[in-house]
Amino acid sequence: MQANPVGTIPPNLRSFLTITEVDDAEFIVGALFRRKFHAPPPDVGRHLVAFYRADDGSLQLAGYSHMRPFGDVYLSGGSCSEGETIRRMRDAHREAIYAAGGVWHLILKYAFAKFADDCDAFFGHCGDARALEVAQAAGFVKTDVAPIIVNWHKPMHEVFKRALLAKVVALGPF
Repeated sequence: MQANPVGTIPPNLRSFLTITEVDDAEFIVGALFRRKFHAPPPDVGRHLVAFYRADDGSLQLAGYSHMRPFGDVYLSGGSCSEGETIRRMRDAHREAIYAAGGVWHLILKYAFAKFADDCDAFFGHCGDARALEVAQAAGFVKTDVAPIIVNWHKPMHEVFKRALLAKVVALGPF
């Protein structure tokens, strides 16, 4: 039975931060994604967004991450945060989010809970040292094939793990 992914958001953040899945990434994160990656957001897969509730009650995009089903695994990528939103946050809110690991960390934890029953592992492609720290804190581990990282959230035989890794490596950058 799938755990409620909202439970991954620390209670002290829930009055001003939420994470949810959206169907239309272009509508919500198109401008942010283009600014960060110089391309439109993927039009397939699962799209997770973090929203910050400002003092006036408006919801502001704080971050995005893409999860793409690929057979029996999910591929994590296209993650980014909205610096303007983070800069405009109340200091106490921003500090509380950072203390909880940051926006991307929170989105990853949410994704791992939400999609745990849908795949055998989560794979990422991470070459940035700071991003790797965040990814590892959220549950990813390095593989023998850099820059591929993985979250083995289910117990499985080592042969099966090697087969899944080989499949993802054969895919190339994602």
